[in-house]
Amino acid sequence: MKKTNRIFFTMCMAGAFAAMVSSCKKNEGTAAYSIGMPVFEEEVDGRAYIDINNSNRLTWNAGDEVVIYNLDNQDGTNSEKAIYSTTNDGQTRANFDWARGDKLTAKKYGYFVFYPADKVSSGALDEVNYETFTVSPSQEYKTFGNNTPTVDSKGLALAIDIDNLTGNYSLKHIFGILRLKLKGTGNVNKIEVIDERFNLHGSVSMKLHAVKMDKFTTAQNYFIAVDDPYNNSTFVDYWNEFKSQLNYTTQGGGKMMTLTVPSVALNTNTETHFFIGLRPGALKYGFTVKVYLDGQDEPEILDYTGNNNLHYGIKAGVIKGLAATIN
Repeated sequence: MKKTNRIFFTMCMAGAFAAMVSSCKKNEGTAAYSIGMPVFEEEVDGRAYIDINNSNRLTWNAGDEVVIYNLDNQDGTNSEKAIYSTTNDGQTRANFDWARGDKLTAKKYGYFVFYPADKVSSGALDEVNYETFTVSPSQEYKTFGNNTPTVDSKGLALAIDIDNLTGNYSLKHIFGILRLKLKGTGNVNKIEVIDERFNLHGSVSMKLHAVKMDKFTTAQNYFIAVDDPYNNSTFVDYWNEFKSQLNYTTQGGGKMMTLTVPSVALNTNTETHFFIGLRPGALKYGFTVKVYLDGQDEPEILDYTGNNNLHYGIKAGVIKGLAATIN
């Protein structure tokens, strides 16, 4: 082999080796994961059903971000926390690629996945994997496709605790939705939902490795099932034990959730829908809805205060429909 050919061959091999090494480094800890969106259940007149054609199944939007934790239950300072993003749009299952944060190594104790990422504290986890999630006091009116209304991601909270990130899994709902179905005249520019008892925004903190979504579901079912859960031993005993395991603390921010609306016209014959995501348990003990219209100084008020409206209590993964006419 001529010298020039040997040099050329050596350079090619070196380049190929470098490309192989850099490719390995890129994939190490940054593999893509497939994550599914769960179905919403709708409750109308006390009956539950799933209506896919009525947008009850959420889809991912390009740019959506989840947080993936690789948790060490012995020392949280060894836990890993990474942001993953998707470029898929309009799909119920999407591939998420590493965007920033830690490069995930081999499984430690278990994984926790949360959406949306902007609800999560930006800081590192401490020794006990304590994390803070913040709920915004406002949401925006959103549409998709042919101006079909949907819920703002600010009104969502979904998570799952799993042992394997490569499985065919879907997130689980933490929040539910109030679907206002309004008829009338005028253009809506803002809606406020005011809870009689519970904070609708603020922050919550907990130990992530102690989060078990199945236990959360059981606790909220106990809470919703009875009129006065805080005097019900089944709920109180279960919740106190679970809350102690989580080291669960909250910081209430206020009892009002605001939906900002870009002047959406009402119709006297056809319902116009407005979606507001709310924490589980909200509205159980009564609430007020204020609908603000263009050109009016005072809002139209829908009063649902009092314990005669217990069936409006928000459940995780459930859409509660409320129909009203605005005069």
